[in-house]
Amino acid sequence: RQPPARDMSMISKVSGYAPGWMEDYGTVASALHSNYQSVRGFSVGDLTVGMTYLWDDARNQRKASQPERADKPYPGTCGAVHKDEADDFRRLCIAVDASYLTDRNELAAALKTIGHEIHDAVQKSTFQEPAFFISESQARNEVFFVIRGTASMKDALTDGDCAAEDLNSALPEFAGVKAHRGMAKSAHALLDKHASKILKCVEMFELKKKKPRFVVLGHSLGAGTAAIASILLKERLKTAQGGKTPGIECVAFATPPCLDEKGCVASESHLKSIVCHDDVIVRASRQNVDDLFSRIQEINWKEDFSKDVNKLHTVQAAKAASVTLASMQKSAVSAAASFAEQAKRRMASSAKAGGGNKNVEAAKAAAGAAASVAAAGAAKAAAGASALAGKFSSMLSKKASAPDAKEEASEDDADLVDLFVPGKIYHFRRSALGAGTYASVIRHDAPTLARIELSSSNVEDHTLVEYREALDMFSCQMNNVGVKMAPEVEGTLEIYDGYAPDYGVGSWKEAPGCFIMPHELCLKRPDKEGELMPLKTELGGGGYVAEKYEFKGKGPWGIKIEVKSDDKKAKTLRLYVPGGEAEHAKWLAAIQRCCDGVLGTPAPPDVTEKEVAKPKKSFVFGGHSFF
Repeated sequence: RQPPARDMSMISKVSGYAPGWMEDYGTVASALHSNYQSVRGFSVGDLTVGMTYLWDDARNQRKASQPERADKPYPGTCGAVHKDEADDFRRLCIAVDASYLTDRNELAAALKTIGHEIHDAVQKSTFQEPAFFISESQARNEVFFVIRGTASMKDALTDGDCAAEDLNSALPEFAGVKAHRGMAKSAHALLDKHASKILKCVEMFELKKKKPRFVVLGHSLGAGTAAIASILLKERLKTAQGGKTPGIECVAFATPPCLDEKGCVASESHLKSIVCHDDVIVRASRQNVDDLFSRIQEINWKEDFSKDVNKLHTVQAAKAASVTLASMQKSAVSAAASFAEQAKRRMASSAKAGGGNKNVEAAKAAAGAAASVAAAGAAKAAAGASALAGKFSSMLSKKASAPDAKEEASEDDADLVDLFVPGKIYHFRRSALGAGTYASVIRHDAPTLARIELSSSNVEDHTLVEYREALDMFSCQMNNVGVKMAPEVEGTLEIYDGYAPDYGVGSWKEAPGCFIMPHELCLKRPDKEGELMPLKTELGGGGYVAEKYEFKGKGPWGIKIEVKSDDKKAKTLRLYVPGGEAEHAKWLAAIQRCCDGVLGTPAPPDVTEKEVAKPKKSFVFGGHSFF
């Protein structure tokens, strides 16, 4: 089994998923502001606060509509997701995860777990040429072409080149199709340089009288580029094979809107797009950003803002100028450092298999690159937020005088093209237990994709960590039909908020509703605002050890979780079980299982190679990717 690994944070203070809503929404606001003309009327800070007001309204609507009824028929549903498909997606996700590795030896080790070997790899991006690798498996008769997602500022610039242009495909079903300009240029550039290597790899199988399974894969920017590249490769393979229809697949995770409506329909025969719940990047089309801007302009902000204005102009104005500007930037840097540390632990187990210190350096490099874009976005948001009290008030109070869309229209407006998520779309949705509780096949014009969903998870739903959780949860259910998916243990815990409980430095906070799922390696706690995304603390894969501990003045039913290392700054999580001895025994057993990296029952089937000796901990890299 390959458990994900994540930094252990104090879940009484910070979500294990993200450093906080302001950084998340600031990152989104910065990206939208940079890439879409329609929101230029607002500063990054204005857009951040505007989305926050909308989020509050959406949250209240979700409470009223009972989100736990998510198992009911979903608008836009046009099919079911089968367990074999879900397990195939889980295996392919390992290859996509590995694309974020920057060391060739680590990439080779990751691919070995799914029976693949590197055929070729370029692990450094240039402008409009993302990193990629080609791998093959003789035993499985497979060829993978995997394109990396956003992990550098160069990649982010490609994301930002979001106008539509002709795809220029000779295939009749794609004649006249428009595509995302930056991703189309990336696909053309990659194939102009490297198509011969891909075709040669496929031909090697055909010379042996084999017809390989050829899959193009990617995440985020890589998913959009993979979707377009698969069409262009289909054309080249058809030519190389004398007009025969080539067998080519594309499986794209977190695919941005990158093809027009005709292209989306035409690609359904070979392309599968995987979407996790409220993933914001999947919904970041021009038409959806226009809709978001209209929603911000139309919100009934006066009533809410009048309640907040005194607070904003006194306390919050100071906080926006000092706390937000300084602390948010500090938080962004901390998040990046934390991400690097997580990656280092992910790789630590493979060092035991002979990878050595290169693992640590590779992890640090990849983590730093992946975090740079998010940190830059948060820094921009902080700068904008310093003026939110006065600027947002004046901007919204004058919304009637805001530039009318017709007045701002340029000569190119008549040529604007709506882009959508292409192919057959598999939508994995959340419940309070986690991502992937429900899933269905939806159309590119399904209502949930026709607007940017504002929720506590819309940024983290874009990460491969959440895609892995969703696929594992759904697979676990489908492969254990008749077994109710329920927590292994649940109840109220007390979590220590501080550093030295034996000396009274800090205090105990009650945390109701905590739970651990049997197929996961993390401790979860419901969101206080009723959102579906729980707070989460990952315990597996990080070298954590849990032990019974009697805290001074508290009683014998404590649990201390810490990293056994020489690092004096290693974080420690202190829990107390108020339910007594029997409950304490259940919690301690479940937490120790998570720390040991052992999945409970029921669990999803293992999709890695049985004959390959795997390390106890996972070294597969988590792909954190933003605009």
